[in-house]
Amino acid sequence: MTIAEAREEVSKCDQEIQSIKAVLRGIGKLVNSSETNELKITFTTVDGLPETAKPIIALQLSSPIVDGTLALGETIAFTGVETSMALITIEAKDADNTSIVLGTSSDPIEVATLCALDDPKNPKDEYITDVPIVIVASTTATTKAEEETKKHTATDEEGEEATTTMVTAQPVVCTVTLKVTYKPSAKDQREELYDLLNKTSQRKATAMAELRELSTSSTAVTTTTKDPSVRSGFLNKGGGGNSKKGRSSSEEGGRENGNDGAAKKKGFVTTAKRWYERATGPDSIARKTAFWAVVTKDFWIFFGAVGFFHFRGQVLALPPPV
Repeated sequence: MTIAEAREEVSKCDQEIQSIKAVLRGIGKLVNSSETNELKITFTTVDGLPETAKPIIALQLSSPIVDGTLALGETIAFTGVETSMALITIEAKDADNTSIVLGTSSDPIEVATLCALDDPKNPKDEYITDVPIVIVASTTATTKAEEETKKHTATDEEGEEATTTMVTAQPVVCTVTLKVTYKPSAKDQREELYDLLNKTSQRKATAMAELRELSTSSTAVTTTTKDPSVRSGFLNKGGGGNSKKGRSSSEEGGRENGNDGAAKKKGFVTTAKRWYERATGPDSIARKTAFWAVVTKDFWIFFGAVGFFHFRGQVLALPPPV
């Protein structure tokens, strides 16, 4: 990455951070409302079972802990779901005899993967996702550890062999498809925005660190390529100490006198400029005093006249009548 690209990345991150903060300020009041999110699950199709089969699925949500049962075509709704940590487990059962478990989902379903907002700054009213779930039947077999080489063995402290339980391959019973409809709340949008803000801030910090490193490297390269401002042997005033041949002491003296004259001239100009700014410049005390005197002249005339009338008013009195 070049310096220009790093600067552009920092600028983009700044703009994105400002836009995220603007949206957060806009939804600040809505977060305190009683509105909650909603998660609807519909049992749409099942594959792998006979047409005469009547399966039902038992759902259990972990946060909050709620369960429900769905037949084919039915819908269940959950509100106030903690989408960042909730899990859904599923069991498939026979509708005629619910005590018969056909199988369970191979892995719990993470609700967070189904409730991600594509654009947290402009969320949709609802998000619909079709989720196929494989239902497997778990079977276990208890055998001796010596029967097969693939089995794990365990020995106790006395060295006696212990029996182990090996989970065999789980056969697939069927595949059910669920339609998940997610309606986010203002709180969910704010959490997604904070997550996006943290990621953008990390991107900005990385770009700034890289920009600082590139700028330091560029400065170091520029410094090494320039001629040194102080030449070696500048303290040696005799001809023997010069590194360059053919330079006489008179030339050295002439250059020193020229430098001294330039320095004195520059110092005189600086001093004169400083005195000008202090005495009669735009920010000088004289200019400021004159300005305020002109602005407040009417007040001075008024208060002067009042004082004169008060203390020397008899001067203006008419002479007594004859």
